[in-house]
Amino acid sequence: MDATALPLGNVTRFGVLGGSFNPVHVGHISVAQQILNALKLEKVFLLPAQQNPHKADETELAPPHDRLEMCRLAVRSMKGLEASDMELQRPGPSFTIETARALRAAYGPAAKIYFLIGSDSLADLPKWKEIRELLSLADFAIADRRQAPLEEKVWNEIRAQLGEHHEQTLRAGVVKLERVDVSATGIRRLLRAGEKIPGLLRRDVDAYIRKRGLYAEAQR
Repeated sequence: MDATALPLGNVTRFGVLGGSFNPVHVGHISVAQQILNALKLEKVFLLPAQQNPHKADETELAPPHDRLEMCRLAVRSMKGLEASDMELQRPGPSFTIETARALRAAYGPAAKIYFLIGSDSLADLPKWKEIRELLSLADFAIADRRQAPLEEKVWNEIRAQLGEHHEQTLRAGVVKLERVDVSATGIRRLLRAGEKIPGLLRRDVDAYIRKRGLYAEAQR
């Protein structure tokens, strides 16, 4: 396998955590770390989206290069975690199916590729672009908070829309996590108000936001 032709380097069992990362916070890092360990992955990659197709009306979106740099700062010196500009290299919305196709083509059928999502995204999964093909290209690792476990009605909807086979495959990907209740929206609100945000951002990310003046009145 030619590592120079591989978008995420020479790995064979890895996870991908996509999103706006607006900004990246300790909740994102906790999910990545916990799933990295639970599934015994070589690495988990944070892939900031050019534009999150599931948040088309997202406001206060920091420029792509800033969100990528924040991700790099957030995982710096953290074993098994990296940031990648893979989705930023494509214009327009960052559809997961396009990333999955590119990764499967690069890494071949033997690679174990996991897309990490929160349990709150599971209900909308049937609406994702080319979802059946996506499920054939990669596995999903579903971050399920112990304090608010997935309800059976969500699984009933998955089965009704995607079939029993995909329901069972997705169920097998559930990973029970410790509490990771952090909101990027809430963080941006605190930054606008000039409030301190102890424990919600890694220190380097917090400093970068304030230095760049991101999120409106973050420097006030």
